[in-house]
Amino acid sequence: MIRRVLSVVLYVVAGFFLYMVSLLAFIDGAALGFDGGAALGAKWLPIVVFGTPAILTLGAGLAIMGFRDWRRDTGIVFLSAGGFTIFLVLSFASMVMNEESRKLMPPEMFTFFGDYITGAAVLVFLVVGGVLLVLTNRRRPRTVA
Repeated sequence: MIRRVLSVVLYVVAGFFLYMVSLLAFIDGAALGFDGGAALGAKWLPIVVFGTPAILTLGAGLAIMGFRDWRRDTGIVFLSAGGFTIFLVLSFASMVMNEESRKLMPPEMFTFFGDYITGAAVLVFLVVGGVLLVLTNRRRPRTVA
């Protein structure tokens, strides 16, 4: 029971870090004030920094449960992070569509989240990967020992 609770807590932490990775994928490196290769490094360094604890906490949560149903658990974490990011992207898009909200935001806010290709690719990876992991989860009959 305690192991299951601890693994769920680690899954939530991993989901947070995966959400941060998918949100950071939308940031345009040039909007940070860098150009060329420095912009690419400024974009991918935070993604790697947040991606590392995501992998470690997800792995720790899976290891605590002995990697039982690892596809299902990993798929649920991926789908949760992707779904939450999609919700926030749609919320931001609806704010941008409102004239009054646009007046309250600084103009550089619109260029800050300007890399839609990388952001969409990360979201597609999370959602499709999560769906495939959940669908391919093998249900084996549990025996009572």
